[in-house]
Amino acid sequence: MTRGGAKQRGTGRSAKSSAASHDNSDQQLTQQPALESSDGEIEEDEVASSKSSFEVEAIVGDAMIEGEQYFEIQWRGLGIEHNSFRTKDEMERENPKALAKYMRTLGKSKADVRKFYQLLRDAKGPPISVINTVDEVGCPENFTYINQNIYSDEVPRPCTPMFWCECTNGCREGCECASERNYDNRGMLVSVGKERIVECGPLCKCGDDCINRVVQKGSKAVLELRRYPHKGWGVATKRLLKRGTFVAEYVGEVITTDEAESRGFKDKPQGLTYMYDLDNEFFASDCSDFSIDAKTHGNISRFFNHSCDPNMNTRSIYIEHRDPRLHRLAIFATRKIKVGEELTIDYSPGAVEGESVKTDPCHCGSKKCRKFMYF
Repeated sequence: MTRGGAKQRGTGRSAKSSAASHDNSDQQLTQQPALESSDGEIEEDEVASSKSSFEVEAIVGDAMIEGEQYFEIQWRGLGIEHNSFRTKDEMERENPKALAKYMRTLGKSKADVRKFYQLLRDAKGPPISVINTVDEVGCPENFTYINQNIYSDEVPRPCTPMFWCECTNGCREGCECASERNYDNRGMLVSVGKERIVECGPLCKCGDDCINRVVQKGSKAVLELRRYPHKGWGVATKRLLKRGTFVAEYVGEVITTDEAESRGFKDKPQGLTYMYDLDNEFFASDCSDFSIDAKTHGNISRFFNHSCDPNMNTRSIYIEHRDPRLHRLAIFATRKIKVGEELTIDYSPGAVEGESVKTDPCHCGSKKCRKFMYF
């Protein structure tokens, strides 16, 4: 397993279909979708410049943007990457039947999600909404929402800081904490490699406004737990996320590798694990000493689904200490993510066909799908 990847214990964490299916008999015609480039900018291409109209497959979601409600449209015959948004006034003019049908189901969850909301009261950051219009599955049993890692008795507690800065009013040039610039002035990640991120720690004197403090301040992303057909629980964003946005920290119970192996095999009949290895990045070894298990203790990141072409990735991050065995895992957007789009991670980034072990079939639906999950 490549360092930084989520190693699957037992059968590993399975990935289901990445595209939700919708039953919408309305086949009204409306204006054609605008297509976006890889960075989210509108492109003029053959489809966008065509004079033909497109059928509405379904309204698949909605979001509040600056106080106004927008509806996400899935176009018949086009992939979800071409979904576009219309205001309520536009939908009332162009597709009143589709809007009325969606509004009848909006917020009518088939499942009892009250337990989810009870747990989410303890979540730090913007409120998280929950919706399940697919089936009657509610909150996982024996799940506790936590905001930071907890450690099993067999795991040593992280060591004290190795150094701290004496800067005032932010880190100055030459400061050891900020020897490698990680963020811009807006708090967006600017380093694009896999190298570790070191933020200023609690003993640094640079102040809370230092631009080298992002993950420790928590996520500002507005997210929603959604139930997807053929996939289960997933997470979508209710606000546009720019490339480099800190989305969430992967947290859970920090356990030893031996315990991770044992739990993985016990979970094998279920076909799911929620292990993320804390690979020791300073030593030439593919083995890690510890893992994060988010099955029974975790936060919103526990519900991020797999994709072979994800829109987020993880980075090792150090804040309170510099122990390479017990770094934290921060998750950032790797591109512009549209409102209503599902948030995904590649849980098998080091998979090499012919060399890695196949587990369950992958149904992420991306053009880069490897067809199988690996560990």
